[in-house]
Amino acid sequence: MLTKLLQDVLHWGQIALTFIGGGTVLRFFAWLFQRRKENFENAVLGMFIKGQKSRSTDGIYNDYLGAVIGDIPMWAFFPTHRTTWGWLTWRLRTIPYHLRHWWRLSVFMPSKAKVERTVLHLWKKGLLIRDPVTPQHYKLKA
Repeated sequence: MLTKLLQDVLHWGQIALTFIGGGTVLRFFAWLFQRRKENFENAVLGMFIKGQKSRSTDGIYNDYLGAVIGDIPMWAFFPTHRTTWGWLTWRLRTIPYHLRHWWRLSVFMPSKAKVERTVLHLWKKGLLIRDPVTPQHYKLKA
């Protein structure tokens, strides 16, 4: 029953893609990728507007890390129980926090290389300038 339904969905999907065309689907995915990149660039520029005068790529990455996992309570990561039963109950209570932590880090957390590429791209576009005192820091162009 389920396989028949899946076959029908795939069949109608192939028919729709035949009329739409593969190039249109590829352009849609390219548009989505470009839109996501622009949104990330805007978020990085927003960090420069809100915060300090100069920022490094490590500081931007750490700000993202703090935003992603900042609301997880400390008791969920540091066990204080000494008995086996206490450790087991602590582990069971923290499973939702660990799953949420893993989900946010894998989906919402950009890699350090992506942050560096984005800052370098913004610098090449002329939106950021390097700090003359510390060259690894960038400033928003006035």
